[in-house]
Amino acid sequence: MSTDPPTPDRRHTAPVNVQVHTSAPDRFLVTVTGHLDLHTAHHLADVLQPLLVHDGHTVLVDLSGVTFLDSTGLTCLITAYRTARSTGVRLALVGPSQPVLKMLQVTGVDQVLDSYPSPDAAPP
Repeated sequence: MSTDPPTPDRRHTAPVNVQVHTSAPDRFLVTVTGHLDLHTAHHLADVLQPLLVHDGHTVLVDLSGVTFLDSTGLTCLITAYRTARSTGVRLALVGPSQPVLKMLQVTGVDQVLDSYPSPDAAPP
């Protein structure tokens, strides 16, 4: 009889899709869809980190397609915010979905991270 804990079956983990669009030389729109959680947040972090190192850039993170956000996904966003502050990059969220907005409000992160209803609503 085995006493090892069961191994999580990652086939049941919802995928995340992260895409970057450049709308101007110094403005990036990162679109995230799916679950942003323990198993997927590193995909967003891997995309964001290179965008957050150049002063003067604006990085908008579109979360309208995120269907689930856990503490790891939230930590990813907070880490990106801290990096952006230290490098002079402007970071803002765009259109957070209802599950994301609820998590941001419950944790108070909505008071720290700027959020806009659409990319066009975000200042240049």
